[in-house]
Formats: sequence, C-alpha cells, structure tokens
Amino acid sequence: MEAETEKATQPKETTTITESGPEATLNPNVFDFQENDPTNPRNWSKPRKWTIVILVACLSANNQLCTIIAAPVSPPILATFHSTNTLYRTLIVSIWELGEIISPLVWGPLSELYGRRWILNIANLLFVAFLAGTALSTSIQMLIAFRFLSGAATAISPIGPGIVEDLFAEEHRGRAMSMMSMMGAFGPIVGPIVGSYLGEKAGWRWAFWLPTILAGALGVLLFALYRETYKVTILERKVREQRLATGNRSLRSKYETDETARQKFFNTGVRPLKFLVWSPILALSTIYLSVVYGYTYLTMTIIAPVFQDIYGFSEGASGLAFLGLCLGFVIGAFLCSFLSDRYVRIAKARSQVFTPEQRLPPLLIACVIMSAGLFLFGWSVQYRLQYVVTILGTGIIGLGLVATSICVQTYIVDAFGIYSVSAISAMMVVRNTTAAFLPLAGPPLFSSLGYHWGGTLLGCVVLFFSPMPLVLMRMGGKLRARDTRFNAELVL
Repeated sequence: MEAETEKATQPKETTTITESGPEATLNPNVFDFQENDPTNPRNWSKPRKWTIVILVACLSANNQLCTIIAAPVSPPILATFHSTNTLYRTLIVSIWELGEIISPLVWGPLSELYGRRWILNIANLLFVAFLAGTALSTSIQMLIAFRFLSGAATAISPIGPGIVEDLFAEEHRGRAMSMMSMMGAFGPIVGPIVGSYLGEKAGWRWAFWLPTILAGALGVLLFALYRETYKVTILERKVREQRLATGNRSLRSKYETDETARQKFFNTGVRPLKFLVWSPILALSTIYLSVVYGYTYLTMTIIAPVFQDIYGFSEGASGLAFLGLCLGFVIGAFLCSFLSDRYVRIAKARSQVFTPEQRLPPLLIACVIMSAGLFLFGWSVQYRLQYVVTILGTGIIGLGLVATSICVQTYIVDAFGIYSVSAISAMMVVRNTTAAFLPLAGPPLFSSLGYHWGGTLLGCVVLFFSPMPLVLMRMGGKLRARDTRFNAELVL
C-alpha cells in the first residue's frame, strides 16, 4: 500500500516533451516549456527578473523589521494599558516568533499547490490587516494576539528563495539570494533603532503604523508587478488552455501526478516535515544554519546591555552599536554576490556538470569567520578593550551569518528544485525556533562563564560543525540520490 502511495505521488517518467508536438517524443501529450519559451520565467528579461527580486527583498526586509520593532516600545505599551506584568513585555516581542514558526508550514506548501502569486497577495493582505489591528489595539491581550497573527502571516520568508529558483538558472542565483538575505537581515538590526525613535517622537502606535503603511504600499506593487513564476502552476494553466482549445483530454503537464485532489493537498502539506525527517542533507544543513542563526540573535540581545553597562553608552547611543552587525551583513552579502556565482561557473567549467555541492566550499570560510567573531566579541568585552574592537567582533559575526545563510539556502534551493520552498519552510521552522529560544540562554551563560569563555564556547560549537560542509561535499550527491521521491526534477 505504501509503495502504491509513493508511486502515485511521483510525476510520470515519460518526460521528453514538447508543447506543439511536432518532434518525436516518448509521449507527445506531455507538456513542458520549449526552448526560449517566453512564458518560462527563466527567459524573462533581466529588468523584469530583478524588479521582482528587489520587490520580494523589500517585502522580506519589512517583515523582519516588524520582528523586533516592538522591543523598545514595550514599556510605553504596558504604561498605556496600565500593566506591570513583565511577562507581557516579553510576549509582546517573542509571540511574533511563535507565529513565524507556524507560517512556513502553511504558506510554503500552499505556494507549491496553488502557485506563488495569489498566496503571496493573500498573505500580505492579511499581514497588513493584522499589523493595523496591532496599532489599533485597545488592550494588551488584543495587541499580543495580533502580533502572533502578524507573525503567522509572513509568507515571503519561505517563498522568497523559491522565487529565485523560479527565475534564475543555477549559475546566476547567488546574487539574487545575496540580495534577499541582506535585506532580510537588516530588519532585526534597524528595528530597535526605528522603534526607539518612533516611540519617543510619535508614540508607540506608530512603531506599528509605519510597517503597516510600508506593507500596504509594497502589496500594491506586488499585485501590479508580480506575475506567476512557479513553473508547475504555469504549465498546469497552459495544459488547461490547450485542453479547451484542442479537446484533447490526454494532455498533461510533466509535473502532473495520479493523485486525487485530497491526496495532493495532504502530501503537499506534510512535505516539509517529511523532508526534515527523511532528507539527511536538509537535516544537516538545518542544524548548522539554526546554530549560527541562534547565536547571532543571542549576540543581538546582549549588545545593548553590554554597551550600556560596560562601555557607558546612553540608551540611544547603544542602538548605534548595531551598526557593526549591519556593516557585516552588507560586506558578507556583497562578497557572496560577487563570488558565489563566479565560483560555481568555474567549478562547472572544470567538471562540465553542475552539482549543488559546488556551493559549499565558501561555507568553510564562513564557519571560521563566524567563530573568530564570537571569540573577538567575548574577549574584548571581558577585558573592556576599546569599543571599536567589540563592534568589529559583531561585524565579523554578521558577515559570518550572512555568508552561511546565503550558502546554505542557495544549496538547498539548488538541491530541491521545484520543491525548494517546502525544504526552505522545513528549515525555517527549526531556525525560527532556535532564534526564539536560544537567546534566553545568553544572560545565564555569560553570567556563569564570563564573556570571554562564553564567547569561546559559542565559537567552539560553531567550529564543531565545520566538518558538515566537507561531509556534504563528499557525500551530498549520494544522499541526494536517496531523496528522489522528494524532488521531482531529480526523477525527471
């Protein structure tokens, strides 16, 4: 029974295909894109592709801005609602992360079932509505509920990398992924600065109205400019049109399966969890990225206390200490933008074939960089070295995070093809969970070990995972061969 179910979920293997059918094929009734087909998103013009990438990157930046923008305005929120419960202060910020843990499991699979365009537009409309509800809240409980719903409506994070896969061939994805990663990383850094300023000058409600307005404006652009990019959905529409035009009910897409609608819905919904459990390359990549991501958030939570308590910065000036992380993000994204695709093209020219593992060698360097940043940050704080040295340490951490995120996510996108959004969704569930809870270990860790040995411990854990890229570079091809039931393109 299990074998029959698995067989039913796979696209049929007669896949040498043409739309018009003049060539001799194994099955002339099976549709695929023709060479230079203008309906194939990979054949769109560069300006059109990059307009979409920039728009999606801006949506990602705005979503991430909302993550922590509530932190600096939580005291006036409690004052407005006459509450002294410190638990509410924590929930105002952290409840968003709970919503973001759930959102990839909802929006990611739906985008592979119904296409990217309408799922993104519906999710963004809900996002705007829930953000407005946050700004208009009349009680602390109402505000916390809308914060959770807003986090659950963040569809762009899991879907964005899939859009890059839709638009670009392997050797051209690195720059687009760098753009998205950099913009997404800016939000948590800029959020505290923007939130503090708005809370002081305009009141705490404007800390939520600003991203609401931005999300609304970007939503209008999304509706006007973005057209469907998911090739599975595009081909399904073309097949329906040709069936009506020709009356040939045997026509089908190369990705069409024998599943019933109910089976398709169920299998698509559980696919991210199946990937995480049964795919070794996804499990290893997820563990490593989650550790790096969690450590960065842990560092972010202690930057303000460190610079206020140890270096004597004012509350406003301590926000500027986050600029080190920002600079690291920018440098890391630019380096990956210029080097990632170039390295893949060189490797592909040498071997005459592309493999996703060609993305991984820079990850070894990123691992060492990340560890060095944690070492430098911890020891410079402990011995109260000039604050520029500590900011330099945070910058190196930021560079390591962005380089790791770009390499790992691009590798997963390359490896999982049309199911890349499901794979990224599974990864984000674990990553977001780690980012939500690991920072809670920061204060007791540094209190017990001191900043020097605490930073050393974190850096050593990152180094402990450094063989992971080597394992995937050596074994990744064999491991992916075992994952063919999850990746239709590997079967085809």
